[in-house]
Amino acid sequence: MYSVSSTTDITQAGSEYIANRKRWSKPQAMIWSRTPGVVVKSGENTGLVSPTGEEGTNFIVISDHNRSPISMDQQRLESRSRMVSGNMRSYYTADKTMLSTSWTMLPSRAYQTAMVLGTDAQPTQDTSPFTQAPYNAIPPNSGLTADGGAGGDDMLQWYYDTIGPMWVFLAYDRFDNTEGPNQFGMYCNYVERMKMFFSSFNYSIEKRGVSDFWNISVTLEEA
Repeated sequence: MYSVSSTTDITQAGSEYIANRKRWSKPQAMIWSRTPGVVVKSGENTGLVSPTGEEGTNFIVISDHNRSPISMDQQRLESRSRMVSGNMRSYYTADKTMLSTSWTMLPSRAYQTAMVLGTDAQPTQDTSPFTQAPYNAIPPNSGLTADGGAGGDDMLQWYYDTIGPMWVFLAYDRFDNTEGPNQFGMYCNYVERMKMFFSSFNYSIEKRGVSDFWNISVTLEEA
């Protein structure tokens, strides 16, 4: 179970849901998804990527709360050998990405209680309210992560639930992945996706309280 979920399949309104899911002008940097989602193939938003299914089941929105820079290390897969003449010859296979980042003092959950989001990506109700002290010190619908993205335990549970590859959606200025009249205006959207495996997931409990605070580091390797 995750601390944030959506009430319905958002496939038909994926881009609208994600647009409302963000807290600031840009959405959260990453989405982890079990499905490849949908890519706009034509029109002014060609290249836009949206998840499919239900949040909390098919994908989770990863919080930017106290996140360190996302490091993208490029690995060129090739076989090199030096010829008798002294020249180097290379047999190129592909370029692959190693993604790594970390969080400090990340709340263990996105909301004080399990929160259900409506089709407009706004909180509707909590499904397991805590009414006794000390849990009632924070209103049930109060967001604990700064942007309402997944907390530490959400991310850990996703790691346990994901044995094989997953899809990672990234929102940053990557205009070469887009086309059309709005090519240079899509920097506030998810425009890159990669099929990736977990290489490592490490965490520590920094502080305990009404909400615990975790330190997390993650490394992902492109499939």
